[in-house]
Amino acid sequence: MKNIKVSLCHCFVLILTVFTFFSCSEDNAPEQKADYNLLGITSVTINGSRIPVKADGVLLDLTDSKNIAGIGSLSEPYKKHFEIEYAILTKDLSASSVEIQSKYPDVSIDISHVVTSPSVITWIAKITREGYSESVIYNLSFFDPSLNKMFLE
Repeated sequence: MKNIKVSLCHCFVLILTVFTFFSCSEDNAPEQKADYNLLGITSVTINGSRIPVKADGVLLDLTDSKNIAGIGSLSEPYKKHFEIEYAILTKDLSASSVEIQSKYPDVSIDISHVVTSPSVITWIAKITREGYSESVIYNLSFFDPSLNKMFLE
């Protein structure tokens, strides 16, 4: 009888230990909301025209930009990642340019471009900041409507 009580006690301790081990983890910490203002993006310059960024720290204020349209976005809140696509109509693809301004010196801005067709050039800008999880990617596709049959029909 004494051995049964000891065995039950050991089983209880073992079950309690396993339960405690699996119920306590760092994953239970509440996720913090992404704050893209930490990247300090103040404006994006497209073909020499400075376009301000809205209060959310990501979206472009296109109020005065008639040749630019937002065409899609991807938001991953738990990864603190935001990706946005813009289409820009231009008459000279070879003169297309993109610059991004941040108010913080430790922000990394990597800009590259890809010629996807004779009538489209896409600039990809990746913005991150050391010590922060937030990241933003701008996909800026420049279209020359005179080179694209779809626009001419």
